[in-house]
Amino acid sequence: MKDIFIFGVPRSGKTTLSNMLIKKLYNYQILSIDAIRNSFGDIFPELEINDQGGKNNEILLPNYITRLLYWNHRILRNSQGYIVEGCQILPDKAKEVLDLNNSIVIYLGHGSLLPEQIVSNIRKYDTPRDYSYRKSDSILLRDCEKYYKLNKIIMKKCEEYDFKYIDTSINREKVLYDTMQKIIDSI
Repeated sequence: MKDIFIFGVPRSGKTTLSNMLIKKLYNYQILSIDAIRNSFGDIFPELEINDQGGKNNEILLPNYITRLLYWNHRILRNSQGYIVEGCQILPDKAKEVLDLNNSIVIYLGHGSLLPEQIVSNIRKYDTPRDYSYRKSDSILLRDCEKYYKLNKIIMKKCEEYDFKYIDTSINREKVLYDTMQKIIDSI
């Protein structure tokens, strides 16, 4: 059974796509990298894995996720698949630590939108449960300037490593639905 990794920039539809998939794939579970990261931050602050840009987010967290999957699949012989979603694992690290032969790896992003356009797009899909909902537009714009730069890096690296990059900035619902169908068909 292949694990499904849904990575990408913040507010690009990773959680939405994961929730769509879990409704169709009954033998899968969602692993939220954000939840795991936040747990490390609360329980082991000395590891510097946290939601404040901890220096070990990109180093230790991906290794922990892959060890967790290894433990569940090979040691415990768990027959469930996992949908792992989050923004902390960049293509370089994914290529280094993931079992790409037994995985589906996709990255979601904002395409070629500029930071101001990313803010508008995020506001279209904001709900009270989203962290961006409570942010002012000026603070969100500052965040989106970082997302813009990160998105460009991810796009370039996905092309280099032949990872699937999905632009969710236009016709998001249809793009996510089509992506869900392609993932289901490839399992």
